[in-house]
Amino acid sequence: MEFFLYLVVTLVDAFLSIMLLAMLARAITSFLFMGEESKLTLFLYSITEPVILPFRALFAKFGWFQGIPLDAAFFFATVALSILQVCLTSIPL
Repeated sequence: MEFFLYLVVTLVDAFLSIMLLAMLARAITSFLFMGEESKLTLFLYSITEPVILPFRALFAKFGWFQGIPLDAAFFFATVALSILQVCLTSIPL
C-alpha cells in the first residue's frame, strides 16, 4: 500500500511539474509574439487552458479583475498549481 501511495504522489508531482513548465512556456511565448497560429502556441494553449478556464469562469461570474491588463486567471492558476505541488511533496511517505 505504501508503494502505491508513493507511486501516485510521484505521478501527480510529475504531472504538476509538466503543467507548471507548460504554463511558463505559454507565458514566454506570449511575450515573443509567436502568433496565435503557431503550432507550439496552440499546443501550449490546449494543455494549459483546461487548468485556467475554471479560474476565468469564477472571475467572470463575480466580476473580479475586470479591466486590468494582467491575466489574473493565469496568475492564480499558476499559484494554485504551485501550492498544490508543495502540499503534495510535503506528504510524508
